[in-house]
Amino acid sequence: MELNDLKSNWQNAGGASKSESDLQKMTKIAGSSAMQRLRKKLVIESIALLMFSLVYYDWFDGDKKPVYANVLLLSGVLLYILNDVIGYIAISNPISGLNLKLSIQNYLQRVRHLFMFSLIISVLYGISLLVFFSSVIHFTKEKGLLLAGLIATLSLMYFLSFRIWNSWLANLRRQAKDFESE
Repeated sequence: MELNDLKSNWQNAGGASKSESDLQKMTKIAGSSAMQRLRKKLVIESIALLMFSLVYYDWFDGDKKPVYANVLLLSGVLLYILNDVIGYIAISNPISGLNLKLSIQNYLQRVRHLFMFSLIISVLYGISLLVFFSSVIHFTKEKGLLLAGLIATLSLMYFLSFRIWNSWLANLRRQAKDFESE
């Protein structure tokens, strides 16, 4: 096909051009089902962690734990919630460049940073839970094995989270590479 034929077909194929508001609606990510699920997860996790923060002192004998364990636990909870909120904001605003290529590169960079921060915050939160709940326990062999089992379970959860994030990043990298090759 000749270049002029291609141009002619392109101009005839589109019909009416889109208005600025139509383009904004088409690129809006906030209303997508994936973002709705992410928002629901954020709200549920935040409410659950805040409720835990309100009752942990009475239910889990926070008054009998050392101050550092209480501070560490509350810091871990707040960091986890803050990380979720920052992640939601970063993912819900994908357009951040002068053109589509730059936006994709910026989005991929933000997701990479979010990936690293999320894993670090999750590990810190897990450590804060372990420190809080084991701070006044006198360990026997059985309790040590239970703690090792909890650490193994947390490690497995981090590994699975790492694989999910890695898969998502690989998909984004592939899409960015496909965009560059076109």
